[in-house]
Amino acid sequence: MAHRGVATYRALWRRRLLFTLAMAAGVAVLAVYSLSVSDFNITFAEAFSCLADHVAGVPPDGYIKWIMTDIVINDNAPRAICGIAAGGSLAVSGAVMQSVTRNPLADPYTIGISSAAMFGVTIAVILGIAVLPSGLEEAGVIANAFAFSLAPAAAILFVATFRKVTPTMMVLIGIAMMYMFSAFTTFLKFNATDDALAEIFEWGLGTMAGTDWSSVPPMAVSFAAMALFSMALANKMNVLSAGENASSSLGVNPARLRVACFVAVSLATAVTVCFTGTIGFVGLVAPHIARLFVGSDNKILIPVSALVGAFTILGADCIVRLLPGGLPVGVVTALVGSPLFLYFLYRQRKSMAW
Repeated sequence: MAHRGVATYRALWRRRLLFTLAMAAGVAVLAVYSLSVSDFNITFAEAFSCLADHVAGVPPDGYIKWIMTDIVINDNAPRAICGIAAGGSLAVSGAVMQSVTRNPLADPYTIGISSAAMFGVTIAVILGIAVLPSGLEEAGVIANAFAFSLAPAAAILFVATFRKVTPTMMVLIGIAMMYMFSAFTTFLKFNATDDALAEIFEWGLGTMAGTDWSSVPPMAVSFAAMALFSMALANKMNVLSAGENASSSLGVNPARLRVACFVAVSLATAVTVCFTGTIGFVGLVAPHIARLFVGSDNKILIPVSALVGAFTILGADCIVRLLPGGLPVGVVTALVGSPLFLYFLYRQRKSMAW
């Protein structure tokens, strides 16, 4: 029996290690491959050559090489980095939400962040009202999305100062905020122009097309901070899965931990939503896919979820750029990811641990 238990334990760790390495390799390969994906005909070798010459400080040789270098360095490279940061941030936030609420249907948008951000964008696009000074149209939209996306977190913090907030109450507050902001957004859309409606619609579906080098620092810092915060509290979130009474007896304050996690998730998701719009599915399903292969231990689940989320958005963004018509990333993540998730769920339904 002891030997059988040791063999099972080793097999579990081999499975975890192999899946983690496979996802890390997949993210690396997709990130490098995405440098060559564009409307301009660039081979993988040419893209890698442009990147190597740029790093080495070698100027482009000829007009065609200059165009290739501009596309690879100024368009595709920051888009790939932002895709990794966005996918990782949404997936980690989803894993944290599912752990602290003990709700498999929770995701970063459960507490109304996306609807609040959408309202901020709608105000900026239709009414021209922004928290930043006029004349900075794109920055004004981003600032509005960020400012309004923090409203659900502010509401939860306000309620938490007066009474103990349960996971159900937090989710219900978020749902109430979501419906409220959705109603405001719909009201403003009635008198909007076709161009304004198109811009709001595209933003709501989620896209990586608007990211550039100016988007990289805030998105990368937000992802790194969210990942470090989550890993620092991974053990406490594991304890929280045992229940309220058991957590309290082990020195973990469930209410305080949940509020701290909700605020962190709100900030990380708000930064991501500002630059990419609402990319659905990733925050909900990436943690589930990771959990099927590595289990529910947050010390392992969180980094692997980040890899799955990054892989998902990078892959979807490559598909978007290969297809004609400029389809938003959020549509591809749902179309491709949902059947894949259902397949994994069906294959692993007996062994899946929650």
